[in-house]
Amino acid sequence: MNIYIFELKAQLKSLIVWTLSILLIQVLFMSGMYSTFVASRDAVEAALQGMPPMFVAAFGLHLDTIFSFGGFYSFVFTYIALFGAIMAASMSIAVFAREKRAKCTDFLLTKPVGRARIFASKTLAVVTLLLITNVLFVAVTILLFSTSEQSSTSIGTVIWASCALFFTQAVFAVIGRFYAVFAKKVRSVSGAATAIGFAGFILSALQSILEKEELRYIAPLKYFDTASVFVDGGFEVKYVLTAVIVIVVLGALALVRYSRRDAPSL
Repeated sequence: MNIYIFELKAQLKSLIVWTLSILLIQVLFMSGMYSTFVASRDAVEAALQGMPPMFVAAFGLHLDTIFSFGGFYSFVFTYIALFGAIMAASMSIAVFAREKRAKCTDFLLTKPVGRARIFASKTLAVVTLLLITNVLFVAVTILLFSTSEQSSTSIGTVIWASCALFFTQAVFAVIGRFYAVFAKKVRSVSGAATAIGFAGFILSALQSILEKEELRYIAPLKYFDTASVFVDGGFEVKYVLTAVIVIVVLGALALVRYSRRDAPSL
């Protein structure tokens, strides 16, 4: 419990900054830009039609849905998910690479606490931090939806689509933890997390441009597609299962490595 509380306190400032950034993006786009976007539909359509199709696809713009609440939300969520992915990877790396970066791994691992318990405490701390962000994110989404005067979309659909952020962050948190545990040195938490997040974004954009479904299996930002929630009422099962497999496999490998690794002698 001491480890859990310590990690929560250590990541508090980061949590506040990341959460406010995500909520700010959400409010600016959905409240500040959506009404203007819809009001200028003819001009927006003309502009999008003049852009290269590959560019439009890469940035998640779809003329057939972009002017609906669900379509615009899915477009905005592309960038919210990117920020959320970097946040999740950053927190996971920071928590699991803390002793490695401070070169005091032996100090923690020689305490009368099992390694599996340390691993679980750190994991629980990351999950708690992500849950705090997502509770606020869902609450703001409900508020924005209630003021948008949308009658064709149910509040349940909007809430379920909003949960995609937590599910996506869970995948990237596991990826970040895997990196932190297996890397010999972690010089920069922000640098590593940004690289992981943008790698996911590039894979997502590549899949959208090439329109090859098989590429979605290696594009974590595409596992929980909000567009499918607004259209079909839920996420696609095959990609949800892919996310579960990634979480379980990388989680198990990280646990084994964390439990068996040698602590460097300094």
